[in-house]
Amino acid sequence: MTLTPLSPQEGTLTNYTPPPIPDHIAGADDSTFIAFALEWRKRHNAGKETHSDRQLVDAWLTQCSSTGSAETVKTYRRHIERFRAFLRQWNEQPFGEQTDERLLAPGDPEAIESFAAALRSEVNNGLMATSSYNVLIAAISSFYKWCSQPTRRGFSGVPLSPVPSGLQLKKPERKAKSLSHSNLHAVFHGATQCRNSASAQRDALILKLLYLIGSRATETCCLKWTDLIELESGPAIHFRPETTKGKKERFVPLDQVGLDLLERLKASQPESDWMLPNLRRPEGHISRQGLWKIAKRAGEKAGVKCWTHKLRHTNVTHSYAENKDPKLIQQSLGHADISTTMGLYVDETAGESTAKLLSKHLQEE
Repeated sequence: MTLTPLSPQEGTLTNYTPPPIPDHIAGADDSTFIAFALEWRKRHNAGKETHSDRQLVDAWLTQCSSTGSAETVKTYRRHIERFRAFLRQWNEQPFGEQTDERLLAPGDPEAIESFAAALRSEVNNGLMATSSYNVLIAAISSFYKWCSQPTRRGFSGVPLSPVPSGLQLKKPERKAKSLSHSNLHAVFHGATQCRNSASAQRDALILKLLYLIGSRATETCCLKWTDLIELESGPAIHFRPETTKGKKERFVPLDQVGLDLLERLKASQPESDWMLPNLRRPEGHISRQGLWKIAKRAGEKAGVKCWTHKLRHTNVTHSYAENKDPKLIQQSLGHADISTTMGLYVDETAGESTAKLLSKHLQEE
């Protein structure tokens, strides 16, 4: 039997064009390139595919935080999903996630650079903080470093991290940001005047609590009434390790003023195990965003910029002005390094100076 040869249009070998090799893979060192090619051939012959984008992201998120922080996982998920949305636009795909989507591997340095450039434009226009930009870029870099580990290249399809070097922006000099005593009380009063608040009086008490104990937003959200305990030295708020940054347990002793504040707070809200319950669903606690909204609208009412972490800075600045004891402040706030307490939290504009401290010696003459 005579076989009729296939025409170029019909043949599979004649007109087959293999997909282009990404530049960052083609330009890799020989060992990396060969390892990837062998792995690709092995999987191709076995009829196996690499993981989908969703599978890769979900697997990475289980290991992205060394401390298992739920907030870190939540933040990194938000950042990688933002990048995935950009990739769909970059590849002219539908905006929504497609079934079995595979856009993340093997990685496109040009797309990543374009994404970073768009973010830098937001930073330049004041729409994004430099720190937020750097965290977002760090999340993408972390994902690709995880995917490109030798033990994961086979199922990820990422032989080499495609993230270009030098994308991080130089951090601006950080300074403490605190409220003066007059502005602080204006914010407290502003909270009580917010008509768009579900419970204005409760809002003011929450802001006073944030200022008094100087806790982080997430730590405050996770407080339960059982965290109000009795130590040998007296009553204190117990910050459980699983709720704190760095898993570091600490105790903040309270006096009668603090106890009275908590008593009024408890009476102003639904009964709940949580110290700050969600008003609509008391079985759950208030969110970080909920705390942020309370501080923001109270500040707007007072004509002062205010957010939850600014109250933490204010706690430190006012405390240091009172007792000049950085060790005490470090322990109360849960800082691992005292240089963080003094360098980033004590406001340089707290109204103190060496001239004021030394003036008393001139008065004695």
